[in-house]
Amino acid sequence: MTVLILLVKVTLLFALALCCVRLMRRKTAALRHLVCAIGLSGALVFPAIVALAPKAIPVHLPPVFIASANAVAGSAPRTFPLATIVLTVWALGMLALLTRLAAGYYRISQLRETAERTTDNGPVYFADVSAPLICGLFDTAILLPHSSTSWPLQQRTAALGHELAHMERKDLLTSLLAHFVCAIYWFHPLAWALARQMRDEQEAACDDAVLSTGFEPATYAEALVATARQLTSTSLIGCHMLTHQTLKSRIARLLDMTLPRTTSTAALSRTAIASAAMFLVIGLVYAQPPQTSANERVYEMAEGITSPRVLQKVDPQYPDDARDAKIEGTVLLSVVIRPDGLAHDINVTTTPDASLGVKAVEAVGQWKFQPGTKDGEPVSVRAMIEVNFRLK
Repeated sequence: MTVLILLVKVTLLFALALCCVRLMRRKTAALRHLVCAIGLSGALVFPAIVALAPKAIPVHLPPVFIASANAVAGSAPRTFPLATIVLTVWALGMLALLTRLAAGYYRISQLRETAERTTDNGPVYFADVSAPLICGLFDTAILLPHSSTSWPLQQRTAALGHELAHMERKDLLTSLLAHFVCAIYWFHPLAWALARQMRDEQEAACDDAVLSTGFEPATYAEALVATARQLTSTSLIGCHMLTHQTLKSRIARLLDMTLPRTTSTAALSRTAIASAAMFLVIGLVYAQPPQTSANERVYEMAEGITSPRVLQKVDPQYPDDARDAKIEGTVLLSVVIRPDGLAHDINVTTTPDASLGVKAVEAVGQWKFQPGTKDGEPVSVRAMIEVNFRLK
């Protein structure tokens, strides 16, 4: 259930971030990039928020039992539950993407070692790349293609200005954030969509930074087209001036003189606070299964109350880790049997091991009951159930 809650929250987070970016299309690219980055950051924080969300407090009652169940660990062959299979597939997918990310950083580090220093001011190098890019999280450098020695001055100036904007904005860190989120949520299409949107806004923000220095938009657009003609691959890890995506929308944006290009620090701060607060609300709202209504009375086992009766049981599974560790004992559960004949508000009162408690709750949650009654009418009754785990 916790995983389901997390996925619902993350889906809402990604969708809300994409909607906000859509509504901010007449704002600066830097503001939209910030919203994307905060949305992706929330996806990393949400697992901790959900895990630390308030849980139900165990209710200790007098030992009035209505049923018991037994789980015996025998020598039957082990099975692989669906949850284990899903977890394994997820872990393998994440590992594959993180391995590819690590390989990309290793490749770019090898290129950096063999790069040749240029005569430009700053950490600018010639390397075996087809498009200008920045690399290095802590020792950032600009890598230019060897062919850039023959570029016109305006094209070279535009490329350097764009990459310097990436450096000033610390875009390598937000790009790394996007890689991590996509690795963790590799199965979620909205994670990839938000990461791609952030990358587009990142490039647009750097274009705006170059234009804000007084660079002529038409000249800058010509420089982009000229660089794109020489593009062969951008598979390296880093912030590239260009990708394989079409330049049509990007050039159209450059030539749109009505768009804002600069963003004040105050506007960035307001956007960051508003976005973080909005996304935090999603994370803090603790969704949980329907429980007993606050207005519905829960009766204790007393005179005048008929006890609920079990109609159908589901035997709990003996956890493999508990079997291997030779852990056995009795799990005591506090439950509320409602008129619908199901167990609600299931709390573990005592358990010899957490894994036994989890399996006991899973099993009892599937039981069917004849509800307790008062004056012939079904009512909610609080009772206790014990589940015994024994090794053969």
